[in-house]
Amino acid sequence: MKRNLLIFTLLSVTVIPIVVWLLLHRRVDTKKIVDNLHLQFEDITFISLDYQADGQNRFGLNTNTISGVLHVGSEPDAVKYNFLADPYTAEIMEITVQ
Repeated sequence: MKRNLLIFTLLSVTVIPIVVWLLLHRRVDTKKIVDNLHLQFEDITFISLDYQADGQNRFGLNTNTISGVLHVGSEPDAVKYNFLADPYTAEIMEITVQ
């Protein structure tokens, strides 16, 4: 019984910090964000991403988001959008006209 408790304690002390560290240091998948924007808009001429994930308080939760700018159409008549995306799932959360 003591041996099982000791093994369980050692595993939990080593595995839990590793899992937490891996979750906190996940890679930001910007290619999926760009692909999702291309699925939603046609004739995109410019996409700018802020690679620093901003910590924002949204709906009472501290979330990390990537912000960016999107131009659709040719330059004189281009429509400019601001967007927020989840850095890990690449979900486009909010798009607003600039």
